[in-house]
Amino acid sequence: MARPAPSTNIRGSDTLQAVFLRRATSALERMTASASPKTLSEALAAPTDAGSLAHLLSQSDVIGSAVIELDPLVPALVRNVEHRKLLIERAGGTLSAEDAGRLLGISRQAVDKRRRAGSMLAVREGSDWRYPACQFDNTDVVTGIPDVVRAYASSGSWVALDFLLAPDSALGGRSPLEVLKAGNREAVLRQLRSEAQDGYA
Repeated sequence: MARPAPSTNIRGSDTLQAVFLRRATSALERMTASASPKTLSEALAAPTDAGSLAHLLSQSDVIGSAVIELDPLVPALVRNVEHRKLLIERAGGTLSAEDAGRLLGISRQAVDKRRRAGSMLAVREGSDWRYPACQFDNTDVVTGIPDVVRAYASSGSWVALDFLLAPDSALGGRSPLEVLKAGNREAVLRQLRSEAQDGYA
């Protein structure tokens, strides 16, 4: 029988940050103790702290079967984090609303308005909306990006970004983003309609 989840009650002068740090530190100490030198070296080779942590968490032998039994979603969550990190790298990074506004020559408020209208692609990173750099040409959003954003409105912006960056045999092995930047919006619209019929969009 699964054990009850640890209590998250905060006592006395404890803060949410302090409680989280205690739990996270305890988990990391257990995983580090069971990890091989090779696994730790590979984790440390990641260019960021978050990347090192994601690599360590992706190792099922490090997490432990007992943890996976109690929380079977852990491996899937880690894979999702790693995939999103890869997408951001392939997108050329992300811009803040302020930076996107400077690039487009509009205010932050105008950027937010365009995001809410579905005419710009924005992904959630922590508590912030970030704008994948790949969607911009020199002065504006690449033509066709709003079509993709709206097509994947119910699935989410991460799925839209994945669609944009994935090479597609139906597009000659190019990604939809490459096809849009080449000026062939109609080919991408056909692919969007095809995916919608198949239930993917």
